[in-house]
Amino acid sequence: MKRAPYEVPASKKIRVIIDTDCANEADDQYAVSHALMTPKFDVVGITAAHYGDRNGATTVAATAQRSFDESQKIVDLMGLTDKIKVYHGCEALLPDENTPVDSEATRFIIEEAMREDDRPLFVAVLGAITNVASAYLMRPEIADKFTIIWIGGGAYPEGGMEFNLNNDVTAANVIMDSPVELWQVPKNVYSLMKVTFAELYERVAPYGELGRYIVDYMVNNVNRNHGMGNRVQQWIDAGYSPAAARAMYPGGESWQVGDSPVIGLMLTDHQGHYTVEGAPRFEPGTCRYLLRPGNPRKIRVYNYVDSRFILEDFFAKIKYYFG
Repeated sequence: MKRAPYEVPASKKIRVIIDTDCANEADDQYAVSHALMTPKFDVVGITAAHYGDRNGATTVAATAQRSFDESQKIVDLMGLTDKIKVYHGCEALLPDENTPVDSEATRFIIEEAMREDDRPLFVAVLGAITNVASAYLMRPEIADKFTIIWIGGGAYPEGGMEFNLNNDVTAANVIMDSPVELWQVPKNVYSLMKVTFAELYERVAPYGELGRYIVDYMVNNVNRNHGMGNRVQQWIDAGYSPAAARAMYPGGESWQVGDSPVIGLMLTDHQGHYTVEGAPRFEPGTCRYLLRPGNPRKIRVYNYVDSRFILEDFFAKIKYYFG
């Protein structure tokens, strides 16, 4: 990749670990490549996260491996094979809230958190939070050495089923009860990151092997195979009209790049668009919030992200680096 067109002052740069379930569907690829094109970020590593036993995989270990392979593919397409290392993530869910799952990823997170470096460390979690929760349980002394930005959890105050949370509720509860600084981007907020296929074909697909691949993967792989058929019937059974069910996500020629808010929040933290809340817990099985407003352990909960700010930055960068 060529040199950035501008310099970011050293005092404003940050270290970033991207923790990604990159093979789950089609949004992680955008966030991962965006991070790697952003001069403010020193992406010190990518950690592969599982996404349960889904999409034809029968084990957590299999999805963790798929995420590793897809992350490595993005790194290779960007010509960064010798510069960015991908680490294998946890191959099992947390068995309880006291027992970590060891992995290459958890050990790397600990190592980077403990490293002497004046630049702040962010861990951008795009899926289940197993790797980070395990790292904290293995070495609790890292708690004050990094900030988590997590794409996960349902809309406040009720919550409910949400993909990333549901893939390891125990791990999410570990982090909620930890002192690690947490910025949460719940489902109703990351769902603002909508983009049409027409825009992607115009503003992403023309730019190198990377652009062609991530658009084709979304449109001709994930979109074709992502459960619209059975979802339509589920929504009809839930009381929606057939017309309303057909218009719901994913609607056929659009997607949401729901992991990309982590990039925008590390570029500028969207002051005025979050509240500070007592950290809740999650009810296993339902993923509903168990609210604790008086909890002295506080987290930042976002209620908005500027989707155009984030998308336009991505479009400009992929054109510059791969146009």
